[in-house]
Amino acid sequence: MIKTDKQLKIPKWSKNEINRWADYIELRCLYMDDHLVSKDDVLDIFIDEDLDELQRGEAEHSLKYDKLSSVIGNYYEIIKYRKSKHPEYYPFDIEDDRCIVLKDNLENKHLHYIYLLLCSSLSFMDQSSMQKITHAFEKYCCPFMRLLVPVDARTELFGTTRDTNLFHGNLRSRIEQLAEFLGAQTTKTMDADKRYDRIKAGDAGLDIVSFLKLDEASHIPVALAQCTCSYDEWINKQESINSDTWRARIDPIAPFWRYMYVPFYCHNASGKFEQSTDIHTCLIDRQRILCLLDLHHELFEQLESLQLEVLINNIW
Repeated sequence: MIKTDKQLKIPKWSKNEINRWADYIELRCLYMDDHLVSKDDVLDIFIDEDLDELQRGEAEHSLKYDKLSSVIGNYYEIIKYRKSKHPEYYPFDIEDDRCIVLKDNLENKHLHYIYLLLCSSLSFMDQSSMQKITHAFEKYCCPFMRLLVPVDARTELFGTTRDTNLFHGNLRSRIEQLAEFLGAQTTKTMDADKRYDRIKAGDAGLDIVSFLKLDEASHIPVALAQCTCSYDEWINKQESINSDTWRARIDPIAPFWRYMYVPFYCHNASGKFEQSTDIHTCLIDRQRILCLLDLHHELFEQLESLQLEVLINNIW
């Protein structure tokens, strides 16, 4: 469940994090009794938070008020952009460009959007809900990964949510198994590092792996993926699947594709990435996930086993 004491508490984020604040507005819309959030509602929240600053004088108050109004306008612009990109998936209506309202009848496509929104809102969840949502997200991303690699490639979960017998045992065992599948071996550096023996459930920053076993030789096609629900950590987590990191563990290994899956938006209202210079992987954000869903309707059937509606109802 969303933590009650934090449900409506305003976060201490930079107001420049437009997509994050847009998510917050959408999340409030889910949890408000009337399922409606207007620009004025958000302005009141910000004014209450900055009340001391706003009491310093009429002129300064007016300037601050105008600035906040402009910032909130940007949040609603990105909300309009989201609806325009994927109207069939967007679970909110926009009224008079001033408020969002939860739709009366939610369909399956809307549930996918709500699920991704909840995945992006971990800071408002208790520990149990957080674990459920993050574990499910890794499984959610697997079918998308299969679409983005060669059709005959094998794609499997490598991390803590794995439910197949392909990778098993502690972290060292699983990396050794991966090396064998890739026609390679673990490096002497890794063999000498005792930390890998102590890590039972860790994933070394690797959540999903895809490989095309052409023969018994090395240098086969391979792709590594990291899945994270953290707005704060996704940029740094890209390093966990970089070439240097995995060449220090497995040798030889061919140059590989690297994918980062995140449940939140990284696009701005112009359709470009907000932080393009920070992206060092093939980034699959909420917008691209919805695009893939729209292009490949077979994904809906493949994702049925996750029971998104049940998961959402347990948290919302």
